[in-house]
Amino acid sequence: MNISLNNNQQNFTGRSQIIKDADKICRKINTSFPHISPSYSWVNLGKPEQYEELFQKIEKKLNIIRFKEQEAPNAYNYYKTLLKLTRRYKCANCGELADIAYISCKNKKLKDVAIVGVYGYDTKKNKYIDYDHVAVRFKHGKKEVIIDPWFGFADFTKNCLLKYKEKYHEFFQEFDSNLKILFQREAEVHINQLDLSKLMEKFPELQ
Repeated sequence: MNISLNNNQQNFTGRSQIIKDADKICRKINTSFPHISPSYSWVNLGKPEQYEELFQKIEKKLNIIRFKEQEAPNAYNYYKTLLKLTRRYKCANCGELADIAYISCKNKKLKDVAIVGVYGYDTKKNKYIDYDHVAVRFKHGKKEVIIDPWFGFADFTKNCLLKYKEKYHEFFQEFDSNLKILFQREAEVHINQLDLSKLMEKFPELQ
């Protein structure tokens, strides 16, 4: 299943301009880098046996991308490798898409851009459950905005938390509806402005 064709054909009437702009970033990523996500497709297609071989092949390509990234000598080559191989192999999971959203947001000089993981939080046990999903968060005034290219939407944080809990919970391993959902900042590969500018010259579709 190709999720790059954003299926969120929403009516933007009355939406905040910053959310419209964030959604454009999300849609531009998915249209500029068409891809198959094996984990997204696996859930939607119910793990049919006839697709298992295809998913394994895609996973192998994803592993190549990740291995090549880790071999990169610096941040510029890390992101260049990611973008080049994502385009070549036409596959990506949430981590790859979050990295692409991260550099796109940094290029637009959005405030406090960060990659965040989605977690369930048990307030009684003070325990976090990692739902193995990441997106990008940035600040707009006193509010925070999430861009999630893997699911194909952008919205204010509080709205995204509701979407994850009510609409997309079946994608999360060990999901517990009784737990709060929280975002936790994850590690990202920092890139300086000079290298980021060079990267955008090479991939102008992300500007």
